[in-house]
Amino acid sequence: MNVLIVDDESFVRRSLSEMLGSANHNFSIIGSAENGLEAVQLLKEHMVDLVISDIRMPGMDGLELAKHIHECYPDTETVLLTGYQDFTYASQAIRYGVKEYLVKPNSVEHILEVATSVYERLQLKKQQRQLTQLREKNLREKRLSDLLYGIPLPYFEEQLIPPFHSFVVVTVNHLGVGMPQNWSEQAMYAAVINILEECFALYANVVGIQEEQEAIMLLFYPLEQPNGVDEVLTQELLHKLSGILKSPFCAGVSNPHYQLGALATAYHESLEACQQVKKESTPSVIFFRDLSMHSASPQLTEQLQVKATRRVISMMIEVMNSRLQENLSLKMIADELYMNPTYLGRLFKDDVGEPFSSFLTKLRIQKATELLENVTLKVYEVSELVGFKDPAYFSLIFKKYMGMTPQEFQKHNK
Repeated sequence: MNVLIVDDESFVRRSLSEMLGSANHNFSIIGSAENGLEAVQLLKEHMVDLVISDIRMPGMDGLELAKHIHECYPDTETVLLTGYQDFTYASQAIRYGVKEYLVKPNSVEHILEVATSVYERLQLKKQQRQLTQLREKNLREKRLSDLLYGIPLPYFEEQLIPPFHSFVVVTVNHLGVGMPQNWSEQAMYAAVINILEECFALYANVVGIQEEQEAIMLLFYPLEQPNGVDEVLTQELLHKLSGILKSPFCAGVSNPHYQLGALATAYHESLEACQQVKKESTPSVIFFRDLSMHSASPQLTEQLQVKATRRVISMMIEVMNSRLQENLSLKMIADELYMNPTYLGRLFKDDVGEPFSSFLTKLRIQKATELLENVTLKVYEVSELVGFKDPAYFSLIFKKYMGMTPQEFQKHNK
């Protein structure tokens, strides 16, 4: 934790700096200032987590400094040094985010206690921020992965997508017979994404998505790019990638697109280009615009359709499993996926082999058998937990599938 000490008394500055710096290795004193004006300059030059400031100082006092920090550095905390007579300023300081006070003179133990409290609070905020960022990153990748297969993006999650003027899709494939460094295919493509995300980040907002046998790089350009991703640049990055992983790779690059709804088209273009490189078996990059034939491969189109169907079915089953307690319907799930319920029902039956309603009932009965193994649960409680509001109807359906009533099943387990 980087700490800045602000006080017009040199003795106080020196004492606090020496005490905090030696008391805890997590505290780093980045400087001290005689007044608020000097502190403002140091805040511009350094990353500061905590400012410990006196209230009464010439030039800019502690309250003015606290206000400046609150407005300009919201992640920086302020602790004010006060005399007993200065508590009249407390209500004003609260408006500026001041949570802690140190009354002069004060014990060493209390000063360390306050500083440690701030440190722990900052650490918790940092962990929460990292967790939120990780969740957003995972959700962003999932939603963009859905878009690759034409599954619409919920309007309330549009803010997850980096702002862009245009975008291209780059699909990267491995050309070697064996995996580099004896890695699994999953580990290799994860490494590919890490390397290329770092390289492409200099030119665009990058999101890497890992599929079964490829790495997909989505490059979102915030400003207009005359030629999209540069061919020479891409060749250099591919050469760099092959050098780092000591194995040959190829890449296919889509045309630039300007609407998020065209992401599936861009992905298809990059796959077409990548397939052309693989036919030549040379570590190279091909742009879709350079293909002699722009007609879509029927086989590739069919493969993408199969993958899209699997993804939709997987999403439906995931929703069912996570919300068995609710009164689920095909229309409800179709609305959430922005799809026509009739089409979705036909898609589900063709792929799974049975209607949505009977599959949902089987999931509920399967979950009920797991819950009934806990003999402390009542049958009516299990009924509610798996989405049956009427325990008698639940018993009827359970017996139809399991050949015995829930009570008999539970008694048998007991």
